[in-house]
Amino acid sequence: MSQSETSMPAGTEADPLGRLRAWQRFHIKLIALYGGTSLAALAFVGWSFYRTAVDAEIGALQERLLAMATSLAESIDGDRVAAVPLESTEFSPYHLLLQRRFEEVAARDPDVETIYVLRPTAEPTKLRFLVDYAKDGDTAAPGEAYDAGELPVMLQGFARPAVEDRLYTDQYGPTLSGYAPVMDSAGRSVAIVGADVQASRIEILYHQVLRTVAGVFVLALAAVVVVSTLVARSVRKPLNRIIEAADSVARGHLDARVGMQRKDEFGVMSRHFDFMAQGLQEREFLRETFGRYVSEDVARTVLAQPGPIRLGGEERVVSVLFTDLAGYSTLSEQMPPPQVMEVLNRYLGEMSELVDAHNGCVIEFLGDGVLAVFGAPNYLPQHEEAAVRCALAMQGRLGELNRHWQRSEMAHYWRGRAGEGLQSRIGIHTGAVIAGNLGSPSRMKYSVIGDSVNVAARLEALCKELDRDLLISQAVYDHLPEDLTLRLEAAGVHHLRGRRQTIRVYATRQAGQTSTVSRLQVR
Repeated sequence: MSQSETSMPAGTEADPLGRLRAWQRFHIKLIALYGGTSLAALAFVGWSFYRTAVDAEIGALQERLLAMATSLAESIDGDRVAAVPLESTEFSPYHLLLQRRFEEVAARDPDVETIYVLRPTAEPTKLRFLVDYAKDGDTAAPGEAYDAGELPVMLQGFARPAVEDRLYTDQYGPTLSGYAPVMDSAGRSVAIVGADVQASRIEILYHQVLRTVAGVFVLALAAVVVVSTLVARSVRKPLNRIIEAADSVARGHLDARVGMQRKDEFGVMSRHFDFMAQGLQEREFLRETFGRYVSEDVARTVLAQPGPIRLGGEERVVSVLFTDLAGYSTLSEQMPPPQVMEVLNRYLGEMSELVDAHNGCVIEFLGDGVLAVFGAPNYLPQHEEAAVRCALAMQGRLGELNRHWQRSEMAHYWRGRAGEGLQSRIGIHTGAVIAGNLGSPSRMKYSVIGDSVNVAARLEALCKELDRDLLISQAVYDHLPEDLTLRLEAAGVHHLRGRRQTIRVYATRQAGQTSTVSRLQVR
C-alpha cells in the first residue's frame, strides 16, 4: 500500500457532507438566494401594483372632487352669503335653495356623502356653518361652530381649490374631501364649499389588489419551491458525486472518477476532475514504479521538484552503510541461475525493507551488495544510531533467511559448505558526502559521492581480513547510545586500502564476551 493510501490530508473526514448544517449546504444557499430574491421581487411588484392602482384611483377621485367643489362654488352667490350674519341660526329660503342644489348633486354621484358651506371668523381656524347637507341626515345647523385647526388643506380652500392628499377614516369608513373658495363680487373669499366623498371603492380596491397579490404570491411561492427543488437536485447530486470522488482521491483511491456526461459547468468540472485524477494516478504509478528502482524517499524527492531535474547536489553529513555477502560467488557457482536470482532477490528485498524501516535510503544494489545512506535525501537526526541498528537488524534477518533456506529445497546447495549459510559483511562510516543527481542530462541517478563512501566500502572489505561481520568507524561510535556501545568492542587501528591515515574501528562483541569498559577507557 502506498503512502497516499495510508495518510490523509488534515481535516479530511469519512463523510465530508455529514457534518454540514442545512444552512451551510450550497444548494440550500442557492435556493434561499434565488427563491428569496424571486419572492422579494414579487412582493415589490405586488406592492408597486397596489400603490399604482390605489394612487390612480385616489387621483381620479381628487380630480372629481376639485371639479365638483369648484363648480358648486361658482354657482353660489358670494354677496348673498356675505350678507348672512355669522351667528345667524335662521334657515332662510336661500339656505333651502343651496341645500336642494347640494342634494341634487349628491343624487347624481352616489359617492358624495356631505356637501357644506363654511365661513371664516375672526379666528383663523374657527369656522361657522352656513349650510350643511348629509345623506344620512346628520347635519350641522346654520351658525354652528367648526374647528379646522387640524385641517390645513381645508383652510387652504379659502384661497384656492384644494383637495386632501390622504384618506380620512372614521366610523363611517374612509372619506376624501375637496374644497373651493366662494368669491363675492369684489373678488374676496367669503366662504368655502366642501364636499366629502366616500372612498369605499378605494378600500374595496385595496382588498381586491391584496387578494390578487396574495394569490399570485402563493402561486409564485409554490413555483419557487418546485423549481428550487428541481434546481437543488440538479446541483446537489453532481456536487455530491464530485465531493465523494475528491474524498476518495484524498484517501489514496486514485482510480476514483466522477464520470458525469453533462453539457454544463458540472460536466466541465467533472471532466477536468477526472483528467486531474488520471494524472495523479499516472504520477503515483510513476512514483511507485520509480521507487522500485530507487529509494522511495529519492522518488518522492525527485518528483516533488517543481522544475526540471538538474545535475548536482548538496553537501550533507550522513552515515554510509555498505554490505556484501561473504562466499556468495562460490555459492552462485553451485546454484542454477533461477535459484541464484531467487535467493538474491529475497535477500535484497529483506535488506531494503530494514533500511526503509530505519529511515535510511538504498542508493543502489551492487550485485549482492547494498549501498545505503542515512541522512539523505531527507534529514535524519541520530543517523549514526539508525545505521548501526539497521546493520544489527540485517544480521538478525539474514540468520532467519538462512534457517528458512536450510528448511527448503535450497538446503542441498549448502551441504558440504562451511558455515551452512550465507554471511554478510557490513561497514559503516559517518562523514561528509555530496548527495544529489549524478550522470548526464539524458541519464542520471541519485547518488552519494565522497571519501566517506569509500571508507564504508573499505571497512566492509576489512571485515574479511579481521574475520568480523560488522565494522564501524570512530566517527560512528562517538555518536552511539550506551546500549549500542556495550554491544561493540575495539577492533584496533588500521590502514585502509587507498588511504594514508589510519582509522580506529569497532566490531560487534563476539559470543561469550562481556565488558564493563567505558567509552573513555576504550579510547
